[in-house]
Amino acid sequence: MALNRHNYQNVSINVKYVYFIYIFPFSTVKVFKYTEQQHSPKNFGRKTVMKKINNMSDLEKKAIKVINGMLVVWPQSNKTERLEIMGMVPTLNGCYAVNNATVCVVNHDEVFVIPYMKEVMEVLQNNGFTEKHFYVPFSNWDYPKFEQKAWEDLRREAEEAWRNAFVDDCKKYCASKGIKAISDENMKKCFKMPEKGVEVEHIYFKTTYYPVINSTVLDCVAIDKLGTYNMNNGKVIFVYIDGKTYVTKGYKIIDELREAGYKEGELFVPFSNGEAIVDPFLKKKWDDIKK
Repeated sequence: MALNRHNYQNVSINVKYVYFIYIFPFSTVKVFKYTEQQHSPKNFGRKTVMKKINNMSDLEKKAIKVINGMLVVWPQSNKTERLEIMGMVPTLNGCYAVNNATVCVVNHDEVFVIPYMKEVMEVLQNNGFTEKHFYVPFSNWDYPKFEQKAWEDLRREAEEAWRNAFVDDCKKYCASKGIKAISDENMKKCFKMPEKGVEVEHIYFKTTYYPVINSTVLDCVAIDKLGTYNMNNGKVIFVYIDGKTYVTKGYKIIDELREAGYKEGELFVPFSNGEAIVDPFLKKKWDDIKK
């Protein structure tokens, strides 16, 4: 069976051993053995472990290693193409680029792609990497065909890291402004607005309510809403020190909010105009809250 270096991804896994023969200039021949075990489906996807990235070795182990000619899927056009990255090395050694929350790193003639995380950027900066503008694989909905699960796991891990970092940033900001936590007793009487929103029905409309802050970036919009509250028709909404939105029944909580440094703001108050929550689970959580 004749094989070349551009179609190795299509090798049948029923073959016990496959030998790749690379012919280099000056008649140099190198032979690489690819085993059935290495090419089996169970080994296509790597397990990504929730482990902090402390150095370049950690970063490279966690990232997807990009190989010239690897297959990349573009779901928006239902196409599979080969990735060409030869132009990135060696001219971009020691550099990185960022696009759509995705980071591409070139180090020692190797290319790695990893989702944007604070710890990733800290490692790159601590190791003297330079930011430049160049193509970033997997940053436009494309993904590596044989490492799709590994890439999706990395994306989920990054999203969780973004959320945790956002909560920490919110708490630090609130502490600097004298905005404090309120009692656990009162917090247990509050309904936490889910990130995906709450679908509601009314006699005149049907809509979905979302948290006041629905991002993972502590920008001027988020800062303006942190530590604020509002009330309407016996319901109170407030943005807590963790950046999350809470709604409760009755006005008893307002005194404690004010004592904790919260200010009245221009916030829409969900569930205060006769709306009914559609989801049975969320509806029960709201109905169980007593004034």
